[in-house]
Amino acid sequence: MDHRLNHYVEITSRIRSGRRFCEFIASGGTVWDQPAGAPWRNVTIEVMERERRNVEELERIRRRLYPDLAAEDVSPPLYNSH
Repeated sequence: MDHRLNHYVEITSRIRSGRRFCEFIASGGTVWDQPAGAPWRNVTIEVMERERRNVEELERIRRRLYPDLAAEDVSPPLYNSH
């Protein structure tokens, strides 16, 4: 696989992972954080918003860098099975 295609696969994998994480949160998942010496706190909404922004930015980057490649919105396989 050439460098260009490797980078495309990397970006697409990160997009898919971020989407799945957002789906997990939307289906009732929660994220907790405990800053040093502080009590635990629910940071689900903050994390989900940050992840959505990251996914949107990666999608913009992918469209800009790889306009010639098919859209991945239907989640086709990234690799050949051969």
